[in-house]
Amino acid sequence: MNQFIQRIANYIANEILIKGLAESRTFQRVALRTHNTIQDMKKGGIENINSKLDDVHKAASEAAYYSTSTKSKAATKGPPTPPQSGFAGFVSAFGKEI
Repeated sequence: MNQFIQRIANYIANEILIKGLAESRTFQRVALRTHNTIQDMKKGGIENINSKLDDVHKAASEAAYYSTSTKSKAATKGPPTPPQSGFAGFVSAFGKEI
């Protein structure tokens, strides 16, 4: 019997919630903006991914070039420099490991 009452209460709450959201102008605006944003991301996704891959390739090439050219200079100077932070640091560390 308890499950039956719980199901009825759940159904009534869902109906009120759905009708309230369907009639809400704010919710409709948020849903429309979200839909448009996702559609724009789908359209520009391939170009965005290609540009990000080009950036990663460029950063990895620079990191590989600088890591080979600075090895001899680093031995002659004082204390070591701390590693880079952020995405550039990740790419340079990844380039060194490869």
